Amino acid sequence: MKCDKRGIIKPLIILLAPFAPHYSEEIWQALGEQGSVCDAAWPELNEDYLVEDQVTYAVSFNGKTRFMLELPAEAGREEVQKLALAHENSQKWLDGKTPKKIIVVPGKIVNIVV
Repeated sequence: MKCDKRGIIKPLIILLAPFAPHYSEEIWQALGEQGSVCDAAWPELNEDYLVEDQVTYAVSFNGKTRFMLELPAEAGREEVQKLALAHENSQKWLDGKTPKKIIVVPGKIVNIVV
């Protein structure tokens, strides 16, 4: 994927214009744009960038956080439990014992009671 520097800088300069109008006008002219930056159309919001596809879970054993785990946002409770228990750090903290209870708060924490 090739970086489009102009495509990144133009919206940034338009957003900067209300706070630093003189600086923004100078950069706008240096980019070779015609007219004033104040007359440029405001950048459109892309809703796809607001959706998180990964969630960070804190994995705790007996109430003490031991490590963080990145999981897909669409993972269900059972899948989160399986992935948390299958992680190599979980095996270290379980030490061959079977968990008595597993509490999953979606999008936040997995607490494993040993």
